[in-house]
Amino acid sequence: MFIPIVPFVPHTTVINKTIVYSDTILPLKDTGNNLKVTSINDVSEFSLENCLKIIFESNPNVVFNTIQYSKKDKKVYFYTNQEISIKQYEESKITKYEPISSRLQILEEVKGLMTTNKIKNSDCVSIHDVAVLLFKMRNKYQSIMDSCNIRVRDLIKQEFGRTADIIIYSFDYDSNELKIGFKYIGDDYDKITFIKKDGDLFITKSKSYYDKKVLAVIGTELSQLYDDLIKYSDYKNDYIFNVRPVNSKFLVDITSSGVSIYTKLPTNIFTKEFNLKFPSYDDEYKYDCNSTILIEAFWGNENEIFKRIFVKIEDCPKWSQETLYEIRQKQLVEEQKIEDKIKYKEMKKQKRLELTRRFFPFLKK
Repeated sequence: MFIPIVPFVPHTTVINKTIVYSDTILPLKDTGNNLKVTSINDVSEFSLENCLKIIFESNPNVVFNTIQYSKKDKKVYFYTNQEISIKQYEESKITKYEPISSRLQILEEVKGLMTTNKIKNSDCVSIHDVAVLLFKMRNKYQSIMDSCNIRVRDLIKQEFGRTADIIIYSFDYDSNELKIGFKYIGDDYDKITFIKKDGDLFITKSKSYYDKKVLAVIGTELSQLYDDLIKYSDYKNDYIFNVRPVNSKFLVDITSSGVSIYTKLPTNIFTKEFNLKFPSYDDEYKYDCNSTILIEAFWGNENEIFKRIFVKIEDCPKWSQETLYEIRQKQLVEEQKIEDKIKYKEMKKQKRLELTRRFFPFLKK
């Protein structure tokens, strides 16, 4: 159970250092004479300590007699010897933004990408191709999970009845554990954790009384799921950050959740000033951008921009490199075929013109 404490702040007087949990205002006669009551709404139990610290620091000459908290209403009450200010706390909840300082440079970068020829190197690939591969991988992964969920749920209901249910949680690639939630009666799912060694799937931790029976009913399906999901270990764990494209000043991140292009704050290299993501879990681009002009410049052009930004294949996740190389080779072959057709048509056109001029010299050029 989480128990907030009254933080220590120098030059702050707190008489009752134990937070009173109550959903109704305390009688003033029980808390002291001539006390002022101030309340703050929408304070979660986990943010209560931080709220108290800010209030104490911004009211150094106030005596805090009692602090009351309502878990039901998420409301904190301060019983003090004088009125207090909550302005600093309210301001602390507001995120303040600055205009994008590199807006013009980003616009110039986009203009350059859209007006220059695409890269033809065989050892490079567009980040759009990388993002599409990630999207397909994620769909395959999710399809495996969904199919198994349907099978095991049917088996569980056949064995335990209609009130029983099961959830398969995301595979834990840090510990190589497969976790499920099993519910028989009631609303709570009890977690059961499995691991596989030497070809054998077995329970390592459980909160369910029925864990062994669950294993007997769906163990075969979970064992196969374990084998299928463990193959995606590299896909899930290979994170590539701060990749420098061969033809752009944008930086690129490549993870199992998608591909992002971004710029960093000139004054803080750890903070992204502009970020555009092609997610693997959705078919819409995601913006983190505090500029209408920039959003308008990118909107509707995201695919083309991503197709024009190239990275070295060797800078991509290792699991993807061979596939990306094959994709790139096929792509270059197709592009060459198109170019050859265009050249052939142009050549035939030129020959027709030459023949026309040769046999009909009186015609205007």
